[in-house]
Amino acid sequence: MSASARRILKRRLARYRRDILLARQQLSAADNGEALHQLRIGLRQLRSLLRGLGALPGAAPLLRLSAQLRQLAAAGNDWRDREVRLALLQQAAGEADSQAFAAWRRREVMALQAGRLDLQQQAMVLDQLLPALRRACAPLLAHRNRRLRRTLRRALLQTRRRYRRARRDWQRQPGDALLAHRLRLLAKRLRYQIEAGGKLLGQRWRRRAQRARDWQQQLGDERDRQLLLQSIARDRIPLPVAARRWLEQGASANLGRLLQAASAF
Repeated sequence: MSASARRILKRRLARYRRDILLARQQLSAADNGEALHQLRIGLRQLRSLLRGLGALPGAAPLLRLSAQLRQLAAAGNDWRDREVRLALLQQAAGEADSQAFAAWRRREVMALQAGRLDLQQQAMVLDQLLPALRRACAPLLAHRNRRLRRTLRRALLQTRRRYRRARRDWQRQPGDALLAHRLRLLAKRLRYQIEAGGKLLGQRWRRRAQRARDWQQQLGDERDRQLLLQSIARDRIPLPVAARRWLEQGASANLGRLLQAASAF
């Protein structure tokens, strides 16, 4: 806890800005299917750090700018879901394929590329937004180190209370998709807030971040498969019967693991 909160937070902010700008530049690369994912991670990491700073006096301008980051991240939600869906369908094609299914996947690849280009244009706002965020953070980071640590810890404890409450709710109804989605989002938020604190937090918090990450991953895998199965009929995807059976079996197995883990809490 002897590390300078001001120095650590400044370094985190600079790192997140670099990661965001790099990912935005790579959105246009046809062979980079992870650029959108990395951009969304960077935006989420930055917002997690700003969430703590937002509790300091004089943080109103920062909160308004953070809301713009949230809107930008939301613009990529559907495209990211489609990227994940295509990745799962590419795996399913290894079990069973057809000319119609292969042609559909080629069209989807082209649509995703066009979508990333559109998002790259929307993300140009970051050229003005990130410097504005740096200016808004400057007076907040001028606070004493003790106050910065206390404020970040308070925000972290608030998120952890919400996460634990969501986990209890989901444990009572582990088959509820809305409760699972809420738990996944709060697990993600808790993890990123802990990671933003870095050396300001102890080993116990880092273990909590790892557990939250594990649950985020498991719940995310289940959500991805369920969204995929729902979209097959909606979007009339020409999926071979054997490929669909393989996907359904994977979804059932993953849900079974989740239910088993829930009973072990």
